[in-house]
Amino acid sequence: MAGRYRTLFGDIHNHNAHGYGAGSIERSLEIARTHLDFFAFTGHSAWHDLPALQGERERHWIDGFKRLRDTWPRVQQVIAEGNRDGEFCAFLGFEWHSSRWGDQCVVFPRDHRPLHYTADPEQLRHFCLDEGALMIPHHLAYPTGQRGVNWEVFREDCTPVVEIYSEHGNAEDDRGPYPYFSHSMGGRETANTVRAALAQGLRFGFVASSDDHAGFPGAYGEGLMAVLAAELTRAAILEAIRARRTYALTGDRIEVDFAVEGATMGASIGAGREVEVSFAVRGRDELDIVEIIQDGRVVHRAFAEEQTSMAVAFAQPIQLRLEWGWGPWGALALERVCDWAMEIKLTGGRIERYFPCLQSMPFDEQRRHRFERRGGAALQIGSYTSRRNAYRENPNQSVVLELVARPEDSVELALSAPVTQVSKTRLADLYQGSHNLQTGPFPGESYQWHRLVPRACASLEGRCSLAVPDGRSHVYLRARQKNGHMAWTSPVFLNYR
Repeated sequence: MAGRYRTLFGDIHNHNAHGYGAGSIERSLEIARTHLDFFAFTGHSAWHDLPALQGERERHWIDGFKRLRDTWPRVQQVIAEGNRDGEFCAFLGFEWHSSRWGDQCVVFPRDHRPLHYTADPEQLRHFCLDEGALMIPHHLAYPTGQRGVNWEVFREDCTPVVEIYSEHGNAEDDRGPYPYFSHSMGGRETANTVRAALAQGLRFGFVASSDDHAGFPGAYGEGLMAVLAAELTRAAILEAIRARRTYALTGDRIEVDFAVEGATMGASIGAGREVEVSFAVRGRDELDIVEIIQDGRVVHRAFAEEQTSMAVAFAQPIQLRLEWGWGPWGALALERVCDWAMEIKLTGGRIERYFPCLQSMPFDEQRRHRFERRGGAALQIGSYTSRRNAYRENPNQSVVLELVARPEDSVELALSAPVTQVSKTRLADLYQGSHNLQTGPFPGESYQWHRLVPRACASLEGRCSLAVPDGRSHVYLRARQKNGHMAWTSPVFLNYR
């Protein structure tokens, strides 16, 4: 979909025990390689204006900063050894906290680079410029003085993008979905939202990353970014970020093309009185709406097909989501970690692609999610689920399959853990509705084939013409699926100097 570019998915803001999170750097790298194209580890490094807390509870942060400093040589080595241009890209980084100036994630282009300690954001910026590093503000919309962004110190030179979404929530606007509520810094402050900064004339692209503290890069629902890169190398990924050829995702790997007058997302162009916008969106679920936003206002809305005939649905690749988990909740004192082992076989047709959707919890240093293709029509999965500390109380894991198949074909699902079960479900039946299965009596775990998604209901292409006002203008795309997952493209900037 991205023309001469590849769409790569990654997470460039996440944490583990090399800081005040959980899990080893080796585990973070291994998890990232399981389901991402790239990641940057951004260990907690310092908080120069950390307030004193009752009972010296600030030691939680101070001790975490010391752990990163003490283990930095090991972190550097693991990241350097983990990078494989053409296969998977790993970046070194750290996070700088500031109540007054807002938090910043530093991402290096090279290996074996030093931590940098300063209380001055301008000194941090000069360090990043000298290193050729990115300096990316995150959880923007918290109040000023409470680690929210401080737009006074924003500069384009080493901050081409900002983090619009993470596990904290959505900073696009103060009234949009995914509000801030999981942390103690407060709700979204209007002046610190992306919408407010763009209205001031600031220029930046959008990314999302998880800010996950459980050593789980790319945690589903906590934030993910996409780049349009020429190739899978560090240099190409960084070039795409600096050019703002990026978009932000909540979790599902929605594929997006967006251009204004042929200029792709992130570009700055001169424009006359009118411009033409083109877009193509391919979701992992049924699309709810695609919106074009110009200068803070929705100026165009488009909708995919609500339904289509079976013949039309199977004339193109279809998508099918398998979800597993559920299980007993804490009120029953039966919370547990459930291990899953299963194999999916498609009888007729083939599995074109698959998209893991992996929640971060429960934390476990040893367990891993595994996906292994067996020929063109089978996928073997090892996984685990639990309600313990589940992000936004969703304990489940899932995978989306893209299939080329016929209505008479079936998916056979063979479980060997947590129980031995075999089921066979016709795709024609999944066109009509979901197939829900249980591993045993209540309150045991469950699993489900969701109703299949025809491409016509998950994809949308379109064009529209927009009037260009006097002065500067910016235009971006926002897409939402029916399951709530979202995407935001970096804006195209018109008549900026």
